[in-house]
Amino acid sequence: METTRKTDPPVRVAWQVLGATLVLLLATVVFVMAVSGSFRNYLQDWLGPWLLAAAVAMGALALWTLLDATDKVAGLRGDSHGHGSPRVALLLLVPTLLFAVSAPASLGASAAGAAPAKTKPTTSNTVEFPPLPADSVTEMSVQDFEDRYAFGDPKLLAGRPVRLLGFVARQAGLAAGQWSVNRFRIYCCVADATLFTVPVEGADRPEGDNAWVEVEGVVDLDASGEHPVLTASSVRVVQQPEDPYL
Repeated sequence: METTRKTDPPVRVAWQVLGATLVLLLATVVFVMAVSGSFRNYLQDWLGPWLLAAAVAMGALALWTLLDATDKVAGLRGDSHGHGSPRVALLLLVPTLLFAVSAPASLGASAAGAAPAKTKPTTSNTVEFPPLPADSVTEMSVQDFEDRYAFGDPKLLAGRPVRLLGFVARQAGLAAGQWSVNRFRIYCCVADATLFTVPVEGADRPEGDNAWVEVEGVVDLDASGEHPVLTASSVRVVQQPEDPYL
């Protein structure tokens, strides 16, 4: 007695192929981001291997689903059980196209511009930082600079030559002619980003959005003592570092 093999309706198989194709495209985009290092615009470096593993897993699942659909089209395997519509895979179309066509850049001037210049916190706890030399330039991160001002003795910064690396922004609350050098720190991803910023004066602001600069100058305290200001002696435009975050 010949047994009739049940097959999935063509429409359901077509949706399965479409869903698997979108997952495969997304896996390809994630794989390229993980290998090229562009994921550092959104995630901490230590998440790279996990991102690569996720891309490989998604790609394998998508390929298996496509092979399954091919078997169904060839009539090699039937499926009498109804599955949920894979149309939900269409939700992957927007992020896939977004990252494939025009991946967002790292956080920059647009995110920093709305943040007000920071003031020294009112705390009685003072951290003893190693003194900075007065006769040589000290290279430090923007975060180190802020920490010294916020939690140390601001007077120990005054008159000390330092060199900072960051991107340029014009923040609310700065005096006329001032701009700022900035870096974001992320602990996991851009959703938890924290801005560190230092006002700069004595030099023209470099042109161009999100310009990265190396600023060298002497630390000054404004009349109110609320903001440390770097009086620039030199400003050099540089390339954005491979990892833009602290």
